[in-house]
Amino acid sequence: MSRSLLLSLCLALPALFPMPSRAATPAAPTDDPQVAAAYAADQRERADLAQQTSKDALRSFAERLAAADMARRRVVMDALRDGRLRTAADYRHAATVMQHGQAADDYALAHALATMGSALAPDDRDLRWLAAAATDRWLLAHRQPQWYGTQPVCDARADPPVCRLDVAEGAVDDTARATAGIAPLAELKAQADARARQLGEQLRGAKAAAR
Repeated sequence: MSRSLLLSLCLALPALFPMPSRAATPAAPTDDPQVAAAYAADQRERADLAQQTSKDALRSFAERLAAADMARRRVVMDALRDGRLRTAADYRHAATVMQHGQAADDYALAHALATMGSALAPDDRDLRWLAAAATDRWLLAHRQPQWYGTQPVCDARADPPVCRLDVAEGAVDDTARATAGIAPLAELKAQADARARQLGEQLRGAKAAAR
């Protein structure tokens, strides 16, 4: 075989038998936009709580918030049914929405979502906090003392307002709280007292302005 013919065959082989292409690297999943929007609305609306300066305003705010929360839970349930929760942020957003529910089943699902998110992002302290908060809410829904102390229960109708923090002493220690990004129990109790005082000042300021 002549050298020129051999060279021609070598040049023709790639065209006749193309080399297999490398498999494309799968694109990283992106956050679900509808769940992200539900989470953003959840946080934005709760930021308006401090603007409510009377008991009637607080009651009306709570009613509007409950209706909006219900709509957001439907968004999360649709995403869960359709398999659209794929990133740690998706699970964090969904868990936040569900832990603002009103039933024990909502809190149980919030805990499951936060746990799933933690499997994707073990170093995400927000997800660990959400799992703890959902546990506390689930316990309160069953009329049991909470474990971590993430949920002060405030009564604006009392005079002065009070924020109770009923915790099962010894259920978890401050080391477990720190792992979940939660302050020590003594600090949590001080924060609850400060919250009650702030609520009282907010309501007294509204009364003074109305005179």
